Amino acid sequence: MTEKICSSGWTEQTRMSLLERVRWESIVPYADGFIGHHHPEVPGGQIFLTSASTPGNPTRHWIALQAGATLDVLDNPVNGCWWTATAVGVSFRELLPYEASDLAELRSPGNTAAAGAARAAAGLWDRMDQQRKRWFVTAFPRSDPRTVWCSPQELPPWTEPSRGVLYLSTDWRYRYEKCRWAIPRRGFWEWQLKVEYTSEQGHRHTEVLASDLSWFREPNDYLNERVTIW
Repeated sequence: MTEKICSSGWTEQTRMSLLERVRWESIVPYADGFIGHHHPEVPGGQIFLTSASTPGNPTRHWIALQAGATLDVLDNPVNGCWWTATAVGVSFRELLPYEASDLAELRSPGNTAAAGAARAAAGLWDRMDQQRKRWFVTAFPRSDPRTVWCSPQELPPWTEPSRGVLYLSTDWRYRYEKCRWAIPRRGFWEWQLKVEYTSEQGHRHTEVLASDLSWFREPNDYLNERVTIW
């Protein structure tokens, strides 16, 4: 019998298949829910916002798993090695224009969801006077949120919106609160949706299912003409 060799060099088809089983969901803290334009910037984002928190009123995000789906992977259909998904998480890093490498990325954001807004933000920074730039550095220190990891078994199932508004059951928060996170403030955030795996032979691997640069705005920016980049 041929000895199994575990491989984490999975195909793009495998990655896309995994991505179809998860969805990034959000709930925006409006008294009457949210009805309006939705941003397709994140996995499953056709009906969910890339929304930042406002002081004292956080917008909550989470990863949801399709009912009955698994994120485990068989790396080869012939004598393949079984990889078990142990944790799912989303990491974030804010692009801050006073850091040279971040400003360079804002100026040349590539084919990302926030490309147009990022270039506009870089232009705005270039036009700021030195006093305002010093204020910005003091007012906006780096505060990247920690990565929230949850096992696939801990993730909530996909939510079914009703008329564009998410409804969460009364016990939802008790069951899934630890798997939620908040973007601290509006701005430009790089993110990666990752899954950690352990093979049947004990090997470890982290698979990045999706990544992008998104422009997270405060909820009110979606409802009127006032849009503040920072």
